[in-house]
Parts: sequence; structure tokens; C-alpha cells
Amino acid sequence: MARSDDGARGFQLSGVVARQLALWMSYEDTIRVADLKTRSSRFDRARKEVRAKPDQIVYLTEFMHPRVREIADSLPAPLGHMVLDTPWINKFVGRFCRKGRYIHSTKLGGFFLLKSLSALRRIRRSTLRYQEEQARIERWLARIEDLAGSHYDLALEIGRCQNLVKGYGDTHARGLGNFNRLMGAVDMLKSRADGAALLAELRAAALADDQGQALTEKLAGLSRSPEKGRKT
Repeated sequence: MARSDDGARGFQLSGVVARQLALWMSYEDTIRVADLKTRSSRFDRARKEVRAKPDQIVYLTEFMHPRVREIADSLPAPLGHMVLDTPWINKFVGRFCRKGRYIHSTKLGGFFLLKSLSALRRIRRSTLRYQEEQARIERWLARIEDLAGSHYDLALEIGRCQNLVKGYGDTHARGLGNFNRLMGAVDMLKSRADGAALLAELRAAALADDQGQALTEKLAGLSRSPEKGRKT
């Protein structure tokens, strides 16, 4: 990436990409969520927040409602694909995902369940989610590098669009959907002199409304608006 950056711009692109790449690589899945929920620092923080006395016991209850997708994502890639692509397996697993469950992370059973799930971090690189995230990251980096030489400001905005991809479950799915919609608009934007500014506006609209309605309206308006010059 540094080879595609502009020293005259203070290597701004490298800084943005490095920061957003670090955030992307720390994505949340069921394994990481379980790890975060069983850390001693979390229990200590909970005691401080409720101002518990040394002789008082504080119980934490987690609401967990994983979808079939999250379960498949946590499995080795071949098994994950099997769960998603085989109708009867998908339906069978879905039976256990219809309702959320309350797990007491400060009691032995709940803590052991979450700790066992967090232990899967040893195989995290083989999971379906890891492989899919790596593929998305590679496409994102390739797009930035491809545009850095001729559309530097647009490449910067593409780098910043990563902050749409965050969270877990439905939040992540909506953010990723919005991100993909913006990436789909890049080919049209790169032919416009104001392409970078427009992508920044689209990103702001997506961040302001994670349901995507504001982004839908912006994209519709963009398709009807005249071009303000072409990028040469």
C-alpha cells in the first residue's frame, strides 16, 4: 500500500488503511464475543459499575440469540458451508435459533459454556467467517490500490467506508450490506470529478441510518443527478 501512496499527501492513505484494517481484523464473531464476556476485567468492571461491596455477589446474565449464520460462521469452513447450503441441516440447526436464551455467565454452567466457545479461537483461522472476512479485506485493499494512483481522494473514502462494517449479528449484516452497496457505486463515482465527495456523503448517510433508507434515497438521487465534470 505504501508504494501506491502519495508522500506529498503525508501518506494519508496508508494511515487510513492501517487504522481501518486493524478494526476490520478485530471483527466480532461468536468466538470473540464469548471471549470478551468471560474476561475477568469485565466482571471487575461490572462490580465497579454497580458499586458492589467486597462481600456482595454480582450475577451477570447474557442474552444470546445466534442465527444459523453465526453458528455456521464459527465452524470450519467446509462444515459452515454444509450448514448453510444443505436445506435439512439448515432447518435442523434453525430449530435451536428460534428463541434467544439467557445465559448466566457468573454461574458455573454458563461460564463453562462461554469459556468452551471462546477456546475455539485456536481454530479461528479455519472458520468460515475468517475466510470470508479475509476475502472481503483482500477485495477492499485491491480496490484501494487500484484507484490510489489516479483517484487518490476516492481511494481515501473507500478506505474510510470500512467503518460501516462493525458489530455482530444483525448489526453486522446491515452494515456489511450498506458497505457492499457503496462499493457497487464506486465504478460510477470514479468517472466523476466529485466522486470522492459523493462517496463521503453516501457513507455519512449509511452511518446515520443503519436501516439503509437514507442511503437508498441518496443513491436514487445520485443516479438522477447530472455529473459535475468527468475525472480525467
